[in-house]
Amino acid sequence: MRILDVGTGTGIIAERMRTATGPNTLIVGVDAALTMLQEGRRTFQYPVVVAQMPQLPFAAATFDVAVAGFVLSHVADYGLALTDIVRVCRRGARVGMTVWGALPNPAAQLWTEVASRFVDRDELERGFRAHIPWDAWFANTSRLQSALTAAGLQHAVVHTRTYAMRMATSDFLASRNASIQGTVLRERLSDERWDRFRLELIDTFESRFGAHVEFERDVHFGIAEK
Repeated sequence: MRILDVGTGTGIIAERMRTATGPNTLIVGVDAALTMLQEGRRTFQYPVVVAQMPQLPFAAATFDVAVAGFVLSHVADYGLALTDIVRVCRRGARVGMTVWGALPNPAAQLWTEVASRFVDRDELERGFRAHIPWDAWFANTSRLQSALTAAGLQHAVVHTRTYAMRMATSDFLASRNASIQGTVLRERLSDERWDRFRLELIDTFESRFGAHVEFERDVHFGIAEK
């Protein structure tokens, strides 16, 4: 079996797929971020390629399975990206993708509330959408299913799962500050204001959540066949 992992990042999904399918499966990872691929190869060795959609550097009908985990929300044109994924899959191949659902995230909402004291909320939202234009759009399951069908896939289904999230407050803040939202904010703040923001975050989160943050996130799994 040949599997393409689009937006492979540090290889977490690829490693799980190797465990599930066995050593005879060829897994190839694609990501636009070289640093992410380099980080992943420290722990899990598999073929990786620096590339973007819709210019995947593979011949048509190459793969038996293609997965795209939380990546199609980031591209400028998700339709062209999906069509390119379908192109490199053989007939009968399965294509799967994941996107975030629409459940409210109180921890993320609090982070944004504090951030908006330093940068206008509308400006933050515009900056975020510039990096992840389809995040809210794909939160609607009917749109996800329609996108798979429009790309020429058949038997498209969407499953939703809800996960209970619990992590140390310090870990949540570190991950959030390193996220797209954090990057957008950091670009707009001086070093001094960024340090003030981080201190205010710590005080606000420890007051609201204590040592750990807990919330639920829903994930949509879209699966279809070529």
